[in-house]
Amino acid sequence: ILAFVALLLQLAYFVNPPSIGELGNFYSNSFGRFNWLRNFYLASPRIYIFVSTLFWLGFSIYFKQVLVNLHLASRRDFIPSIALLLVVSCLPIFLVMSVASWAAVTFFIALGMILGTSYNKTARSRYFTIGSLIGFGTVLYWPYAWVFLAVILILLSMRIFVIQELLALLLGFLFPLYLIWAVHYIATGNLFTGSSLALHYALPVAIQYKVATLVFIIFFILLTFYGTYVSRMGIIGNKLQHIKKWNGVLLFFFASVLVGLSGKIFPSNAFILPLLSFSIILCSALINNHKKYNTFTFYLVLVVVLSLQWVLRFI
Repeated sequence: ILAFVALLLQLAYFVNPPSIGELGNFYSNSFGRFNWLRNFYLASPRIYIFVSTLFWLGFSIYFKQVLVNLHLASRRDFIPSIALLLVVSCLPIFLVMSVASWAAVTFFIALGMILGTSYNKTARSRYFTIGSLIGFGTVLYWPYAWVFLAVILILLSMRIFVIQELLALLLGFLFPLYLIWAVHYIATGNLFTGSSLALHYALPVAIQYKVATLVFIIFFILLTFYGTYVSRMGIIGNKLQHIKKWNGVLLFFFASVLVGLSGKIFPSNAFILPLLSFSIILCSALINNHKKYNTFTFYLVLVVVLSLQWVLRFI
């Protein structure tokens, strides 16, 4: 059923594949460009969209399992997966597999490890792994590096301050950066120059899909407030730990929104990172104690997504 839903949500893009110009620099990374991604899309856009669908389908299953393990989703069904698929299917720039989406996945894996870290056990190796995941995501897509500050704040809010653990986090973050620098130097004999690095941050000066983007922003803001509200109302069990986890999700979400605005055109591939944490919030809006509203919310989201795909992005 989940695979069928995933393919159904991408039908508009199979029927009318977006032009390469709509997708922005989805193949750009911190150290240049993966031109083979661009060439792949130009050669066969429908196959690329199919591969992208498989990518998000596979990740949605992992996404669901993380939420269940963290007790952020109370049911062992695939509503969290469907929530993620609905969100990334809104616009083609989110759906297509990009360097930013790979980086966003590594950041989400790190977020899952952060929220699952025990508050009363030594976790230096875990901190190093979290830092390495953040560093690897930064190697792929530089604007996301600023989320590292939010990661530190989340960990400090969940555990007591231990200098050795924070040093392990910092070393883990620097390790992938040092590794890519060392490999480049060994392979070429040269250091990275400023012109060869995509180390920039720019705020949007233009909007793509003007009508669709406006509807998407309204939909995004309303469901953020609603999902946050019902998540607070539905806390059960160990409330202190659960509140800390939700505070971590929200802090990560707001930090990722700031880096998601990177780029001269909005929306861009950079906005994929906030969409992942937004999917957690949307999941809480679809699975909560207000059962009579859940079905209405789901169909409302579905109608909005299909409208964005088939009608609004062409206006």
